[in-house]
Amino acid sequence: MKVSTSALGVRRRKPTTQNIDDEENAATLKLGPEFQLTQITNSGDEEQLIALNLSEARLLIRAALKERKNKSTVDNFDDEDEENEKEDEIANMELAGPNSNEIMHKTLNFLSNFARFKNSSSTETVEKLLNDFSYQASEPLHPFELAQLGTLECEDAEEAKSLIPSLSNKVSDVQLQTLLTELRKYQTLS
Repeated sequence: MKVSTSALGVRRRKPTTQNIDDEENAATLKLGPEFQLTQITNSGDEEQLIALNLSEARLLIRAALKERKNKSTVDNFDDEDEENEKEDEIANMELAGPNSNEIMHKTLNFLSNFARFKNSSSTETVEKLLNDFSYQASEPLHPFELAQLGTLECEDAEEAKSLIPSLSNKVSDVQLQTLLTELRKYQTLS
């Protein structure tokens, strides 16, 4: 019988014993160190955490790919052209270019399908709405919570709080419902 030598001498990690109540309390946002509000950059400077919703990520990736493809600045392309441009799998493959990999194509297709706000003006308006909402909350919202509110298509406050339980203690149902109604106005249906 042959035994793999790669596993010899390796100690298995024992599961950490944790209080079950701590694990099940989703009302407290528990994210890893990569989601700390203050981040250290490569140059050693401190900056605030930025979390993007899918619409923002879609716009940034498409703008970067257009810039790379055209060898020009982002300011040179027309937002109207982007709105009129049919965004499908073939268009995403052309935008990514012949040297891109399958993951880039799948990412672009995913963002095309699931981004709620397709044009830059609605995305900017939504970002302003979310930031204003965070300041009005009893406790400022984490950028991750704001990104989730901008990504998920919640119908009502109850659904939003069930999908993002950490909102329960921070905002009222009335405030949240008002925000969700406003967000729906800027949503792109295509």
